[in-house]
Amino acid sequence: MNESLSQFNSKSSSRDLRHLGVALTYLAAVAWIGVAHAAEDPCVGLGKNLTDRGQLIQHVQSFQSKKPTAEDACDTFTKLSKINATTVSALDRDGAWCRAPDTLAPNLKGQQAQIDAAKANACKVAEQQKKAQAAGGAQAHQPMGGADEIVGGAMKLPQGAL
Repeated sequence: MNESLSQFNSKSSSRDLRHLGVALTYLAAVAWIGVAHAAEDPCVGLGKNLTDRGQLIQHVQSFQSKKPTAEDACDTFTKLSKINATTVSALDRDGAWCRAPDTLAPNLKGQQAQIDAAKANACKVAEQQKKAQAAGGAQAHQPMGGADEIVGGAMKLPQGAL
């Protein structure tokens, strides 16, 4: 009787182990799918885009108190233009699913033209500054610069006893 009972217990325990293994595999698969779903959640990506856009807007607003270089302004407006366009397309695609306000996408679309205009102006000034620096560097090596600001720079007057 003890032998039949031990055989029953070993069959039962091996069956339980198989069921436990299947259950653990199932739980692992469910957990992996949950993680994969969270990584692909469009609302998470949209939230990140809006946060990044907000940080860039704050950086642009800081230009009022501290004047940026033309290159910094160009870089910032280029990034802002790109993230704004990406956010608008994400809102068009997933805005309803993510329960974004209906007015958000049209507002961002309306701001795109202003952002692109500011980007164009800032990048144009940055390019002009680079050209001026390159031309100014070439003139600095000329031994006989001009006597005024138009030709080659301001002429320094001698100082002290003459």
